[in-house]
Amino acid sequence: MESNEFSLEDLTHFPLFEGIQASELEALLPCLDGYIRSYPRNSFLILDEDSVPYVGMLLSGMVFMLKEDENGHQSLLNYMLPGELFGESFSLRKKKTPSHVSFLAARNATALFLPLGKIMRSCEHHCRFHRIMNENLYELLAKKNAHLMQTLDILSKDTLRDKILSYLQLQPIESTSPQKPSPHSEAARSVTIPLNKSELAHYLNVNRTSLCRELAAMEKDGILTVSGNRYSLLVS
Repeated sequence: MESNEFSLEDLTHFPLFEGIQASELEALLPCLDGYIRSYPRNSFLILDEDSVPYVGMLLSGMVFMLKEDENGHQSLLNYMLPGELFGESFSLRKKKTPSHVSFLAARNATALFLPLGKIMRSCEHHCRFHRIMNENLYELLAKKNAHLMQTLDILSKDTLRDKILSYLQLQPIESTSPQKPSPHSEAARSVTIPLNKSELAHYLNVNRTSLCRELAAMEKDGILTVSGNRYSLLVS
């Protein structure tokens, strides 16, 4: 199951297939009846009325999980980056019902789709690589659940400032050098986030103007500096 963009060797570097060789993957994927598909930016991978028989693993780009209310307002519930799963909660259901959320390509995206039931069911040959994939799947599901709990924790904060700080503190550290000198700091915890300011505002459930105003106030107070998608939390 190779695509023009991803070879079997490329797929072995994704978390779901960690510890599995390309030759083993070549035997495994046809058994699972999966497929790879690419989507242009702003197109839907899954609509809220769709049943979801397959779990998706993002290979490139970024995907938003959106919920639309009866008034047409969309909430950004979560976002997925390469290597992460989406749609797994719905594909596990015995009775196929609509997902009630949509998955949108926030960037040009490519995803691998696999029937979750076949992944979790041991094959008759008891292949070593099938067992490894199952273990990797459980690890990914655990990480996904932890990420959702982190999102709930961020959104439960009382103030926008606390929400911003909680989100930034959960991102991988890029460096420990301050982006620019500050009288209030000797070092900085720098991160580059995948979301632009409009997307971050959507994720935090506020409007962009409020977010930009609060970021400017935080810079003035010597809490952080911002340059595009790069944020440096100043440490006194």
